[in-house]
This record gives sequence, C-alpha cells and structure tokens, in this order.
Amino acid sequence: MPINKITHKGKEIMFCDFKDMKNKQAIFDQLDEMANTFKQTKGNLLVLTDVRGTKNDPEIVDKTKRLGKEVFSVYAKKRAIIGMDGLRGLILKGYNAITGNDLKPFPTLEEAKDYLAAD
Repeated sequence: MPINKITHKGKEIMFCDFKDMKNKQAIFDQLDEMANTFKQTKGNLLVLTDVRGTKNDPEIVDKTKRLGKEVFSVYAKKRAIIGMDGLRGLILKGYNAITGNDLKPFPTLEEAKDYLAAD
C-alpha cells in the first residue's frame, strides 16, 4: 500500500511510499491521495515519506510545493523524508522555505521513524 499507517514505538505514523515511482501521472495520483488522506484526519499527523529512486521534474516539484503549502503543512505535526540526499537536498531546502514546512531528511527509515516517535 503506497499510503498507510504504521506504528513505531507506540506512535502512529502516516507512511507515504513513493519509492522507485517513475510514472509522472502515478506520482500525481499518489500526491492527490496523500492530500485527501490528510484532509480526512484531525491533523497533528506524524508523516514519513520515502522518495528514494522517484522521478523528479519541475511539474512534480511544483505540485508537491502547492500541496505542501495548502495541505501537508496544515495537517502534519512532524514530517520526515528518506531519499533527499545530494542535489535533492537543495530542492528540500527550497520546498521548506516556500511551504513553511519543516520536513527533515534522514538516511534510513529507522532513523526517520525514531525521529517521528520521539517526543
């Protein structure tokens, strides 16, 4: 399941798995599903997103920024992401600045989950 709830150290985390997605329309569809899922909650979500090996282009970045500002920053309490190393780290800094998000990059899923589960 691309978007599901997992539990780590007693905390519920919304896991958004984009790993190795290459089809732009599939990425757009999953971003929309993610936004709709967020909107159906009461907010204060702990969110983990995996984008390792995912296609990245300006249209995908623009849609992600728009949803980040309009939805993700509103419903998420803490966010972590895997797969934003190297040049993608620069994109992440711009994304955080534009959207007002504080999306934290991590090298592994375990480190990201530990960060989200910590008080």
